[in-house]
Amino acid sequence: MSPSLEQYFEQSVLLPEQGGGTFSEAERAFLSRYMGDDFEAALARSGLSRPAAVVTVSGEPAPDPEPAEARASADVEDAAALEASLAEARELKLVGFTVAGQELAVPIAQVQEVLRAMPLTRLPAAPAHIAGVTNLRGRVAPMVDLARIMDLCGDCAQQRFVIVCRCRGMLLGLLVEAISTMHQASGDDVEWGVEARVGVASDMVLGLLKVGERLVKILSVDSLFQKVLKS
Repeated sequence: MSPSLEQYFEQSVLLPEQGGGTFSEAERAFLSRYMGDDFEAALARSGLSRPAAVVTVSGEPAPDPEPAEARASADVEDAAALEASLAEARELKLVGFTVAGQELAVPIAQVQEVLRAMPLTRLPAAPAHIAGVTNLRGRVAPMVDLARIMDLCGDCAQQRFVIVCRCRGMLLGLLVEAISTMHQASGDDVEWGVEARVGVASDMVLGLLKVGERLVKILSVDSLFQKVLKS
């Protein structure tokens, strides 16, 4: 029997604790773009220098002993390598969720935790698909409106959860309406290289997972990150 989402995070995932005042290259690039070169003072003025109160639905976090700089360096390599290796994997573990009536998923290896939605600090200069930012356990993370960034045209319900992903030295929150399940699937159940079939936001879709008669889009966290950073 495959573990529940909560069991998986309790057993397998180490989460970052306080950031210690350091910023990765990606964090500096993002914060400088939308808060100015003196972003550290702007963070203090807006209250973002202090971790926000969050409610996790994936188990309490464990401390991460690895320095932030080392993690950022490893993430740059891991993001591309992980997604490239998925097509060769015999088994896939994915967090499934819904947005605008569509079933989507992300590789669980890129997910830090799942939280209940919380108030966000808006960035006036940011594009519409960046809903805001918050301080997650000492790291300032942008929150992405998936319906907007993917141009999904279905009916949107309330965004009740945040899937926190780590990519290239930065945390990225994906705002979703519901968490559906943890998929534990055979690699044979996934079709890769589906750009021509997917259409909308094809550059953000790695493949299609067959679940019975349904097709679940597997998102590329790395592509989402790149679009957020280059917006």
